[in-house]
Amino acid sequence: MGILKHANDHMHYMGEMMRRTDTDPSKASGPAGEVFLRGSIVRCLFCKHGEECREWLEEGNTHCDAPAFCRNAGHFENFRDNR
Repeated sequence: MGILKHANDHMHYMGEMMRRTDTDPSKASGPAGEVFLRGSIVRCLFCKHGEECREWLEEGNTHCDAPAFCRNAGHFENFRDNR
């Protein structure tokens, strides 16, 4: 897999995971928001569970916690809309 396709796929997965888990990055403003997004991107890009993530997203899960295999699961928890 080419690096650009990998990056594109994982950024799509991350955006969808944030939407489906009601993660709101706007809750972190200023430097905290930048750190949140930068950390989320790095964790996602280096994640080895892309296939599992794609399958989880295809199942249509919404308004729930991120799955255990997601490297951002705990990170997203701090920025949930419904918390």
